[in-house]
Amino acid sequence: MSQDGTAAWVHVDSAWAGPLRFTCFSDRLAGIGGADSVAVSAHKWLFQPKDSAIVLFADPKVQDAISFGGTYLAAPNVGVQGSRGAAGVALLGTLLAWGVGGLAERIERSVGLSDQLAGRLDADPRAELKQPPETAVLNWRPQNRSANDVIAELGNVASHTTIDGGPWVRHVAANMRADLEAVWSRIDTVLDERR
Repeated sequence: MSQDGTAAWVHVDSAWAGPLRFTCFSDRLAGIGGADSVAVSAHKWLFQPKDSAIVLFADPKVQDAISFGGTYLAAPNVGVQGSRGAAGVALLGTLLAWGVGGLAERIERSVGLSDQLAGRLDADPRAELKQPPETAVLNWRPQNRSANDVIAELGNVASHTTIDGGPWVRHVAANMRADLEAVWSRIDTVLDERR
C-alpha cells in the first residue's frame, strides 16, 4: 500500500474475460484500463494451446523487471519462459486468420449460448440460477437433487464450483460451436424426477 492508502500496484486477473474487450460486451470490463497489469489466459477465449498466456503492462518499462539475460544475449529475454520465442506464433496466426472481428464474433457467439442456457435454467423450477452470466461463466444448482450427483451425471457438460460453502454446477461457454440443444437435453434428463 502507498502512504495514501491506495494500492501500490493494481493487477487484474482477466484470465477468462479479458478478450471481451474486443467484443460488443467490452463495457463489462469497464475500468480495466486503469490497471497496472492485466493477465489473460490465451488458451481460453483466445483459443490457443493450453500453456499460452499474456501479461500486459500499462508501463512498458516494467518489462525490464521480469527480463533476464546473460553476456551471450544481444538483448535480455523478456518474460519468464526465456528462449521459447515461438510461443506467440499460434496467437499471431489466429489473429491474422480471423482478425479482431472474427475473434469477437466467436466470443459473442459463446456469450449468446451462455445467455440462452441461463434463460432456460432460470425459467426451470428444477434449477436455481446464481445470477445472469456476465462473462459466459454460468453457475446454477438443482432444486430437486444433490448438486454433486447432478455434476457427476452431467460429466463433461459441466464442472463443479463452490459458492458460499456449497456445491454449484458450472458451465463455461468456451466452444462457440457447442450444441445447446444437446447440452440442454442432458441437463433436462439429469433433472427429470421420473427417472
